[in-house]
Amino acid sequence: MKKSFIAIVLIIVAIYAYFTFTFAFNGYPGFIQDSTCFLPTAYFINHFHQLINPLYDAGLDPIHHRFLFYPPLFPCVVALINSLMPEFYNNMQVSQSFIDLMSLIVLLLAVYVYTIKRKVHASFTLYFWVILWLFALFSFYGVQEGRPEVLCKFFISCFLLNNVYRSKRFCNFNNGILVTLNMITSPVSTFYLILITAGLLFYRNEFRIKPILQTALGFVIIAGIFTIVYPYHIVELIQALRQHSKNVIVNRYSTNSLKTFVSFYITYTYAPFLIFNFLIPIIYVARNLVKKRMIIALGLLAVLSILVSYFSFRDMPMNYNMLVLSPVFFFVLFVIITQLFMGDKRSMLFKISSIGIAFILFVNSIGFIRRTLLFYGTQDDSKITYNNFRTEFLKVAAQTNKGKKVGITFSLWPYCLDHYKNITLNQTDTSIQYLMVQQLYSGATEPPTLKDYKLIKNNFINKHPKLGKIPLGNTYPWFQTAIYERK
Repeated sequence: MKKSFIAIVLIIVAIYAYFTFTFAFNGYPGFIQDSTCFLPTAYFINHFHQLINPLYDAGLDPIHHRFLFYPPLFPCVVALINSLMPEFYNNMQVSQSFIDLMSLIVLLLAVYVYTIKRKVHASFTLYFWVILWLFALFSFYGVQEGRPEVLCKFFISCFLLNNVYRSKRFCNFNNGILVTLNMITSPVSTFYLILITAGLLFYRNEFRIKPILQTALGFVIIAGIFTIVYPYHIVELIQALRQHSKNVIVNRYSTNSLKTFVSFYITYTYAPFLIFNFLIPIIYVARNLVKKRMIIALGLLAVLSILVSYFSFRDMPMNYNMLVLSPVFFFVLFVIITQLFMGDKRSMLFKISSIGIAFILFVNSIGFIRRTLLFYGTQDDSKITYNNFRTEFLKVAAQTNKGKKVGITFSLWPYCLDHYKNITLNQTDTSIQYLMVQQLYSGATEPPTLKDYKLIKNNFINKHPKLGKIPLGNTYPWFQTAIYERK
């Protein structure tokens, strides 16, 4: 690629980084529910030097609240990055945004190395496609989930770069290291990486003793270090992982329906058309493996597809188990685009494929564009900032009787952690005296009527955010709440 175009790409990424960190410093978009399971642990690591989470322990340690239900690398990395910054309320957002940006940059490096190694012929038309691909990619990055998949995407991007660059001496060793780092971050995506690693060994005809031992060595070194430094017994972690996986995956109550599938895999606000970004790379890779008659690698791809489908579709809101592979999806999509432009541009295959992929990438890009427009389109007098909420929370906390708690909803916890003993996210907790319900993610313009509670203050904004006449969402994405008192 020409240096001038590389400069354009870097400028676009720099602008994306500016938006991303602007969002993060403003606590936008608000965290989704699962964030309370992981991120408060980073706060307690830095303030109490303990791997605990009093806000959520998965019912595994209700006395000491040890963080046992998941591997600990994600909150530890967030805690490390937080410790390098001055303390402020949105440091969790900023730390994750840094990891997310690093993941994106590493992926772009992998793509750049691919273009050099494959001697991809650059053209102005291809440049247009790359920019469209880049804007689509931005939609698949974001930290609102507050889950370990943010860090997993970084490791997966490093995995891609490692295998595209492919050092003769260290490629397999590095794969072992990255698989293990991913394993002590999140088990689900580790299954994916193990299958991909095995598939690559078969694809390269390297499924032999030496490459396998090299991979295993990287695995053993990181696993050994983790075993030494982990503050609890490894057996406890394994048992807790098994119990938690039973509770949240195997025995999970399913909310599956066609409507929820469409909501989370086709019209999903943050990553629209997600299902197509999954299917196209799978079909493309499968087609190539069939052509080369690589039956074992094809079988591993089939197992990977089944695993991703199971962990994602077991309950439709678990689409983060598919989104975690977005670096792989977009890398393969980039390969498909370059292959199309290296083929016959007059063929019907080129015309149909290019139109289809362009449409998917355009729809993908709407996620990031909408996120940006919603942020800047709601900067008016109605906006209630996190500082406004913090002031309101302190007033409510001061009025709360001894032994009683303030109930809060899941995007509000970062601004209440210094009062962690007096807050709860469990709305069925009988010790709640006051309840603060955030409008964000409720879809409502008026506070709901809650049994056993009376509404004492309503800060909800009773209008929908719009750009002109174009609706951008159901609610303003800020910190307006309704305050209730138990009857």
